[in-house]
Amino acid sequence: MQGRVEVERNRNLNTRILAAGIVSGAVCAAVAALAPSASAQPFPAGVSCTETTCTNDTDETYLIEAWQHCRVVGGISETETPFNLVVRAHQTVRVEGVDCPPLVVERPDLIGGTDTTVLRTEPTRISYFKAVRHDPDAPKARTGSAG
Repeated sequence: MQGRVEVERNRNLNTRILAAGIVSGAVCAAVAALAPSASAQPFPAGVSCTETTCTNDTDETYLIEAWQHCRVVGGISETETPFNLVVRAHQTVRVEGVDCPPLVVERPDLIGGTDTTVLRTEPTRISYFKAVRHDPDAPKARTGSAG
């Protein structure tokens, strides 16, 4: 009799664990479905970029915000350099990115100075952040610096 009760308790416990797992999975799925998706290209309709070109099929001029990814030559360390490009209405432009700056590593040396190492970098890819409407004739915002 006691063995049968224990088997029944285990079965009830297993059922509860399974139900909790199903409910947890459903809650996770619902949260994921409601969360805003992370888009690599939050561009308006008609504006798109690939690795090497940006196309604007709209009647507006757009400023594209992008990053040039650079890797240390022969290594795995990667840096990003931001850059912008303008794509006028109904235009396709070739994207060449920007030059990859060297990675400068400074470490204290044994005599109280600094040991500086300059590592060459090479371009690996370009990623695009966003496209915003751009008026090339708009007055430039003042930065507060003289000149």
